[in-house]
Amino acid sequence: MCRLVIFSGTCTKCGEEQVWEELSQELSCLQAKNNGAFGDCSNGVFQERHHFDQECDRCTEEDEGVGDVGEEAEAGAGQSVASQSKRLAEDEPSTTSRKKAKT
Repeated sequence: MCRLVIFSGTCTKCGEEQVWEELSQELSCLQAKNNGAFGDCSNGVFQERHHFDQECDRCTEEDEGVGDVGEEAEAGAGQSVASQSKRLAEDEPSTTSRKKAKT
């Protein structure tokens, strides 16, 4: 008999029901491996469910600020005030005088 391990629960931030696909596992039995496909055996698939709560991907991206990046990039396409106000190195006065070292 093949075994399907499923982790499901709710997001700790938004409370939405989630199935954590990256944690779920398909464990094929020997007969299914010989037949070449998961669940392709005479006993079928035994589903084992585990409760697991974690922040969903969307809430995690919002915490990291990733969700807002596209909007800021579009708004900042023109030159910003800070970049216009920067002086070039050529505009700065040159200092050719040197202080004498004490001996």
